[in-house]
Amino acid sequence: IADKQRFVVLDGMRGLAAFAVITDHVRSPLMEGLFPGRYLAVDFFFVLSGFVLMHVYGRRLASNWSIGDFMRVRFIRFYPLYILGALAGAALLALNAVKGWNAATLEHVASSTVFAALFLPTPPPLSIWPNAPFPLNGPSWSLFFELFINCVFAAIFTWLTPLRSALIALAGAVGLLAFSLWSGELGGGYAWSNFPSGFGRVTLCFFAGVCIYQLRDRFRAPVLPAWAGCALLLAALMTPAPGQFRLAFDLAASIVIFPFLVMTCADSRIGGPFASAAAWLGAVSYGVYVLHVPAWGWLQLGLQYFGISIPGAAAVLAVAALAAAAAWILDKVYDAPLRRLLMRRRAPA
Repeated sequence: IADKQRFVVLDGMRGLAAFAVITDHVRSPLMEGLFPGRYLAVDFFFVLSGFVLMHVYGRRLASNWSIGDFMRVRFIRFYPLYILGALAGAALLALNAVKGWNAATLEHVASSTVFAALFLPTPPPLSIWPNAPFPLNGPSWSLFFELFINCVFAAIFTWLTPLRSALIALAGAVGLLAFSLWSGELGGGYAWSNFPSGFGRVTLCFFAGVCIYQLRDRFRAPVLPAWAGCALLLAALMTPAPGQFRLAFDLAASIVIFPFLVMTCADSRIGGPFASAAAWLGAVSYGVYVLHVPAWGWLQLGLQYFGISIPGAAAVLAVAALAAAAAWILDKVYDAPLRRLLMRRRAPA
């Protein structure tokens, strides 16, 4: 159902960004100082998603696919690991509620689980934490916005031109800037207090990626070496921009840097062990992203039980290793087999 060409360097870059996100959820002053723009990895994911989905499913959407066909494929891609991460978070929070280790109740855990199963944000009165739309597994907020923009993309696909995609991205940028100036932050969407920001972020970045792909037939950008693309991505996530310059840099990253990287690295060549490493990073990237928070929660519980304390940087590395191992194993024994089964069942329809 899809074009089989792979953008191996972009796969590797997606994996690097997924590991960088861990530093946003596992407290480490060293890592937080090293990656002050770590949250921008999500904006890179959105740009990359628009580009890749245009490549993989564009021809089908242009011919006989309905919105329902496309969205079913997207749900099948996301749901198996997503629900596993949500249930792992729910089990941990239920244990906390039973033991009285926090203020959460089993009723809050149950209601949050129901909304998570439906891939919907939990209303504040029913959430374990009132400001958390996805309290069982925080990174799920970006998957919600991804599915939202996927639905919009499929609905207007036949109407899209490079100019229209650029204008939609521009509209997203204007909305994001307006909300950011009001709230003082760009990296929103993860909490109810900044939830509207997520619509601007995903609209800007996703349709920037769509526009880049649409322009490939008319213009091919110079190709960056793989090492340069990875270095620039890490540099964007590591760039310190204090005070008022933070908002300006974050906007520049979303509007200029990330689209530039996707455009110039899509055709980058890589071979040998570096290609294998990039392919592996791409293969585990989604699992690392969606599993690292519950993995850290359960790891913390185990460390506390045995009375073990580890420095923040060591905790980041431990969670990275645990999430990567879990993602790799689950891809082989659970995620990929289940998705193949669901796709085969879909085929006759």
